[in-house]
Formats: sequence, C-alpha cells, structure tokens
Amino acid sequence: MFSKKKPAPRVVIDQFSSLICGNLSLAGDLEFEDGLKISGTVRGNVLHKPGTHSLLALSAEGRIDGNVSSFDALIDGTVVGDVVVEHLLELHSNARVRGNIRYRQLSMENGAVVEGALQLLSDEEETAQIFELPRLQGREG
Repeated sequence: MFSKKKPAPRVVIDQFSSLICGNLSLAGDLEFEDGLKISGTVRGNVLHKPGTHSLLALSAEGRIDGNVSSFDALIDGTVVGDVVVEHLLELHSNARVRGNIRYRQLSMENGAVVEGALQLLSDEEETAQIFELPRLQGREG
C-alpha cells in the first residue's frame, strides 16, 4: 500500500590509501587511485586515474585551488576550480565550490555553497568525454 522511499546513495569509506594532512600544503598537480583524503591545501589539479573507482574526501579544513576529478567524491571543504565526478558527489554542509560541477548523482546538505553551474552527466556519455579537465603535464595515457 505504501511504497518505501529508497535511501539516498552513500559512499562507503573503508580506508584511504593516501592522506594529505592539515599541516601540509602541496603545490602542483597530482593524480591518484583508490582513496585520497585531503585535510591540507593543494594548489594544483587533483585528478583521479581514469577507469579507476577512486574516492576523494576533502575535509572541512581542506582546500583545493585547481580542477578536481574522481569517481566518487565527498566534499566538506573548499574547491576553487571545476569538479567532475563520474559517479556520486556528496557536498556536505561546509562545502564551498567556486567552479562548475559535472556529476551523475548529487547529494547536497543544507549549508553547502556552489558558485557555478551544475550539470548532470547522462548515462550515455563516454567516460573519456567526461574528463575534459587538463591532464597532468608530461604524462602520457
């Protein structure tokens, strides 16, 4: 008689293979696989290796000044740049994004702020077409 509402999709955090702590500031682009948690500052692009099921978590104290790509992303800090998330993007209450966001699924808490356009990726879009963000200089494939 009553249909149950399906719960919102959530990303499961098992463990992070890489961590940028709050006392660390990094200047330059980086490419990651698996899980990356950022509590410090990155001045450069943070891009996942295409074809991987990566997870990026940006804590409330974390900041990225550059473009971001990931399979899944949990953002609770500040991003100044464009964001592309192939699967699920969660914008938590402290999230501040100044740039355009492209995503497949979006969860946004009260208090999160986006200064830019939100664009839904269609299921038909090829993964290769999704990642039009600049790749790391000097790296092939």
